[in-house]
Amino acid sequence: MKRNVKTASAALARTTRPVVADGLENVVAGLGTERDKRSFTQYGFARHLSRIELENMYRTSWLAKKIVNVVADDMTRAWRRHVFDDESGEMMFAVEQVEKALFVRAKVNEALRWARLYGGALIVIGVNGESPATPLNLDTIRLGSLRWLHVLDRHRVSASGVLTTDLESPNFGKPEAYTVAESSVVVHHTRVLRFDGQPLPYFAWEKNERWGDSELQHLFDSLSNADTSTAAVASMLFEANVDVVKAEGLADLVSTRGGEEKLIKRFQTAAMLKSFNRMLLLDGQESYEKKGNNFSGLDKVMQQFMQDVSGAADIPVTRLYGQVPGGLNASGDSEIRNYYDSIKAKQEAILCPQLDLLDEILIRSALGRMPDDYRYELGSLWQMSDKEKSEIEKNRAERDAKYLEMGVITEGVIAADLKEAGTYKNLTDEEVELAYELAEKVDDEDPPDPENPDDKDPGKKPEPDDEDPAEQK
Repeated sequence: MKRNVKTASAALARTTRPVVADGLENVVAGLGTERDKRSFTQYGFARHLSRIELENMYRTSWLAKKIVNVVADDMTRAWRRHVFDDESGEMMFAVEQVEKALFVRAKVNEALRWARLYGGALIVIGVNGESPATPLNLDTIRLGSLRWLHVLDRHRVSASGVLTTDLESPNFGKPEAYTVAESSVVVHHTRVLRFDGQPLPYFAWEKNERWGDSELQHLFDSLSNADTSTAAVASMLFEANVDVVKAEGLADLVSTRGGEEKLIKRFQTAAMLKSFNRMLLLDGQESYEKKGNNFSGLDKVMQQFMQDVSGAADIPVTRLYGQVPGGLNASGDSEIRNYYDSIKAKQEAILCPQLDLLDEILIRSALGRMPDDYRYELGSLWQMSDKEKSEIEKNRAERDAKYLEMGVITEGVIAADLKEAGTYKNLTDEEVELAYELAEKVDDEDPPDPENPDDKDPGKKPEPDDEDPAEQK
């Protein structure tokens, strides 16, 4: 049978790419031409990670699990504070009680986790006495209407084939309703809070069943490299020392019948007898030596893999691995601050829109109405040290004293600012009002004449003497 042997020229002809005119080329050096091996490099999409693979990564790799969880935990760690103009605090207390009873914070955290792991999740809102398949009407929400919240990842629901086509709807292009897999219950999109994973281009998003990507999808190579290198180093520890035994006639012994078995039994017995406190027995024609593996430089390799995963996950090494950065005066504060800024941006872009929708139902259910003055404030992730707080308070005190001396502000303004900032927790509204009143009382009085310090009443004219000065003389 005749074989067709391809020449090297024929093989190269099959891989020749067309020369583009808008790239960097150097014919003499061969850059950007057919001779440049780099010019044949192209990006191809790696295989899509299935639900089983994502769950296996989440359950077996602590690094993958932390990448999924840490951002969700940080987005909900400081949580929020409900703010009303009600000075009694009764409305705030009522809303907080409903929020705690429904485990809103835990539900949002869970939804963020599964959205990051699977690429999407829903929080289904249960309103008493209404069919979940119908659009939600906020005017029908009464006191105690909100009954439950359930978190479902994207694999536990199936989207309806009908999409929202109204351009003015915030749900434009997304499914009109979802069917819960466990119960076949249809839920309208106005009764769910939708959390998406990594944003995708439109056609990739449509191909992905109109859900986002898992956070682990683009991290797969970096994660596998890091986990593989860790496992490889751990495996090398078992071979830190390699025992080498030389014996004459070893090859002849192996080639004979039963020779291999005798050889294994011989050196298994020798290895069993050998330890730190025991001797190694060898034949006179056998020699023994120990060779150690070199582990130098492995820490730098591991550090590089850590940096690679940290950059791909957009989480600092200090937060992801819990390691303090090396170097003189290195604390990692700048990295953590930048990371917290990114968390703040994620809260405003992902978390706040969902909380705004939820509050339209939650506040009405807690109070029976939606007050016009309601708002909430997200907690700060960055916590200042006592030294930083004292320095800030000192600077503010010096600033207030300067402005007070210049007459720009009064004691009442300072007292009100101290109360709002929480500098003095025991400072009451009555004391602030008293500071304002004292400042106004001082302003109403005329200042003393600096040229006549003995004059207690500079506004009063001097009275003339009854007797003529000449007569007095």
